[in-house]
Amino acid sequence: MVVDTSILVAVFFNEEFGPWAADRLQENARALRMSAVNYAETLALLQDRQPNLYAELRDAIRASPIRLVPPTEEQAEIAAEARLRYPLNLGDCFAYALAKVEDCPLLTLDRDFSKTDLRVILPRMR
Repeated sequence: MVVDTSILVAVFFNEEFGPWAADRLQENARALRMSAVNYAETLALLQDRQPNLYAELRDAIRASPIRLVPPTEEQAEIAAEARLRYPLNLGDCFAYALAKVEDCPLLTLDRDFSKTDLRVILPRMR
């Protein structure tokens, strides 16, 4: 299962779907992976929003069962195609590409992914 940036942000910033996201991470701990591009995106958001907790939160990600996956040439090409085809930002395109290459679902809070051809795991909206 590929983890999108939105999942970690929701957990670390106690957002509305943070508990739902934390439960999904725990349930799928053995199968989690994240693009290194999304890891960078997450770190930038952590530094911006929680500079005093940055090192602690970064270390929590490093210690988590999430396997960080560096982007490949194939992923870059898939991400570029996705950028033109779907309403995704660059970071989202790399989450998309990793899910495509690894043929697994994407765990996210971003509803834009529901417009793609991926298997997407989203919370139910109230």
